[in-house]
Amino acid sequence: MRVGFDARWYNQSGVGSYIAGLLPALVRAGCELVVYVNPRNLVPGLDTLSLETVQVSAGKYSPLASLEFRRLEKCDKLDLFHCPFYPAPLLRCPVVVTVHDLIPFLFSIYSWPKQKMVQAGYRVAAKRAAHLIADSHSTASDLQKVLRVASKKISTVHLAADREIFHPCATTDEEERLQKKFGIGRPLVVVASARNWRTKNLKSALESLEIAQKESNVRFETVMYGPQESSDPLSADLARKLELHDLGYVDAKDLSALFRHAHAFVMPSLYEGFGLPLLEAMSCGCPVITSDRGPLPEIAGAGAQCFEPFDVKGMANALCALLRSPEELQQKRSNALRRAADFSWDKAALETISVYHHVIRLHQRQQI
Repeated sequence: MRVGFDARWYNQSGVGSYIAGLLPALVRAGCELVVYVNPRNLVPGLDTLSLETVQVSAGKYSPLASLEFRRLEKCDKLDLFHCPFYPAPLLRCPVVVTVHDLIPFLFSIYSWPKQKMVQAGYRVAAKRAAHLIADSHSTASDLQKVLRVASKKISTVHLAADREIFHPCATTDEEERLQKKFGIGRPLVVVASARNWRTKNLKSALESLEIAQKESNVRFETVMYGPQESSDPLSADLARKLELHDLGYVDAKDLSALFRHAHAFVMPSLYEGFGLPLLEAMSCGCPVITSDRGPLPEIAGAGAQCFEPFDVKGMANALCALLRSPEELQQKRSNALRRAADFSWDKAALETISVYHHVIRLHQRQQI
């Protein structure tokens, strides 16, 4: 079984994490891969893996991509093609598409024309693909409700955190390094920002921290990571009160260090496709306070505390308990690590390969 994988979508986002985590695991599982790359944006570490790489000149959204991939499909003798994001080429072999979320159908995050174009792209992908992989059961359910995709055409494969980076073992000088690099000390609490800030619900996160600051009588540092231009203007006053450290983009190694030394990661999102930061934090032994929307309870399990996303009082009380009680903090750290152990890229790879085999068997029966 020769599988073509479109790695041109690699970037500093959840899609990029998906590609970087899944490809090595597929190779370890024995999958024969032909990986298509943008020569100006290569996936790190591909040269160390046992796979073929082919450079593609067509742009990710270019209508010429289907023509180029049709030529490559025949040249590379592909049995199946996997696209890790919704714009999928039209090929003769079966195409599997991973859908990470349906945010463009549920929230206004673009201008009206762009929003409609993106929605149309999702609809075409859902119709064109032989099979869809969803990051969570919640996203699989959204595909059925919003795009009317039959359940038999969808498989759920959970993502994972990079265990080489997101783990609970801190180096002896790690806390000192964070102090020197970012000017922060303990206790600290981490929150996340993003370009579509309305879905991240940053305001509720900061409001819960403000209450906890007053009621716990414990002074803590508040750290926010993510694109700085995305900060909610409504939260500016809260940020000043909390003396928030707005770090902007933080690489994975620094983020994992922040999680390892944080008393909590507060993530009251209104919607996620999976919630990878939640799992990354839990993998570092960081207690997580999150929302009960979408797949977050599904991923959190017993490893994090879930609240209605606007229940700032409830989240504040949970944070106060972590700040006041070393026993509570240690228990929540243990719960987080126990739950995080349920996810791995090797498991995701085996489940993805199972999807490949299923799709190829169906395709072969249809050819008879």
